[in-house]
Amino acid sequence: MIAASSSEPAWNTVPSYFVYGDKDKNIPAHAQVFMAERAHAKKTVVVKDASHGVMVSNPKVVASLIETAATAK
Repeated sequence: MIAASSSEPAWNTVPSYFVYGDKDKNIPAHAQVFMAERAHAKKTVVVKDASHGVMVSNPKVVASLIETAATAK
C-alpha cells in the first residue's frame, strides 16, 4: 500500500456555492447547512420541497446558481 497525504481541501480556497432541497432524505438539512457554512459558501439556495435529486427536479434553479458562480468576480 502506498501512503499519500492530501493537500488543503479545495473548499478552503475555492469559492463555494451550495444548493439543496429541504426534503432531501439522503443528507439531512442540518448536515447540508453545516457543510455550506464550513465551506463559507458565497451563496446557498434552499429549494422548498425538493429532494436529493434537486438538479433533476429543479434544473433552472441549479443552472442559475451555476451561472452566478461562473460569472462571479
